[in-house]
Amino acid sequence: MHDIFMILMVLVSILFFAKVFGEIALRFGQSAIIGELLAGIVVGPSVLGLVCETPVLAIISELGAIILLFEVGLSTDIKEFFKTSGWAVVVAIIGVIIPYFLGYFVFLYCGFTEIQAIFAGAVLTATSVGITARVFVELNRIESTEAKIVLGAAVIDDVIGLAILAIVLKLAQGCAVTFGTIASISAEAVLFLILSVVSGILIAPTIFNLITKMKQSHIVFVIGIAFCFIVSALSAKVGLAPIVGAFVAGLVLSTTKQKDEIKRDIKPFYAFFVPIFFVLMGSNVDVSVFNPFVAANREVLVLIGILFIVAFIGKSVAGLAVFKTGVNKLLVGVSMVPRGEVGLIFASIGLKNNIFKSQDYSALVAVIMLTTFVTPIVIKYLISKQKNS
Repeated sequence: MHDIFMILMVLVSILFFAKVFGEIALRFGQSAIIGELLAGIVVGPSVLGLVCETPVLAIISELGAIILLFEVGLSTDIKEFFKTSGWAVVVAIIGVIIPYFLGYFVFLYCGFTEIQAIFAGAVLTATSVGITARVFVELNRIESTEAKIVLGAAVIDDVIGLAILAIVLKLAQGCAVTFGTIASISAEAVLFLILSVVSGILIAPTIFNLITKMKQSHIVFVIGIAFCFIVSALSAKVGLAPIVGAFVAGLVLSTTKQKDEIKRDIKPFYAFFVPIFFVLMGSNVDVSVFNPFVAANREVLVLIGILFIVAFIGKSVAGLAVFKTGVNKLLVGVSMVPRGEVGLIFASIGLKNNIFKSQDYSALVAVIMLTTFVTPIVIKYLISKQKNS
């Protein structure tokens, strides 16, 4: 009885602070994600100590990550995804390769192990689709050429990032870092993605057309979320992260006529589980490492500064690959900078697998938050400058 009382009260604290800080962030023109991360830092062990991750909360948080990636997959137009312009593909590939190797070499240069450097590089690869899209919508530029290139590239970034995650997870489990190992794991991840998507697209529409004839309320959503859990479980079974399966499930169901119904019904679950995930991610941050008056922390602060520069420049230069006339290359590149939710998931997996220490994780979260905070400001400036020229 005492355990359930404590769990419920912790959940109340998480949700209350998540919504309060999320609202504050939105009022300052930032993503609610920033507010939820800050809420986690405030209620976490290093500040108020109201929330500390437990096995039960870890499971709830994992469900939040799965629902988050499922919704991202659902929101992806797979036809547009495969028809996306060549420029989006080029921007995505460059926007993964450069930040990855910059992050990798920065960590190696700072004395970290090879596996830590590999994981840090992976954290810097993903672009937040949601944050970038929100800025373009607010400025009525979502139909612009730049927006289409960026959003297409951001989705491709996520897919490549998830494949990279599959590799680094295997390496974290003790596989040797060799070309053969990486090639084998990459092939396994790509094969799983292709088989899951193709078989799902062939089967899912027929199944869901039959389900719609049933009279039970919310039956389409229930089967949809069950499908997500099945693919996530299969993903974990073959050694990939469950979020890879969740994204694939969403991508498959985005091809069905029932996708809008599933997206509508998942909103309450998203509103409950996803903030818990972000708050718990924030609660793992140790704010004491940001104290510049402690000599040992200065190396961490320097690392944060270097990684932020690397994260910003690494994505920004991807825009230079666009040679299409009339396209604002700098706007394309800068719009790829926010790391957001996927980067946080990568960092948290590194922490849970003992790849990162608390201070390393805190540094990476700080970089992700900085890219998420600074980029919308720069995008708005570039667009306003473009309008005035």
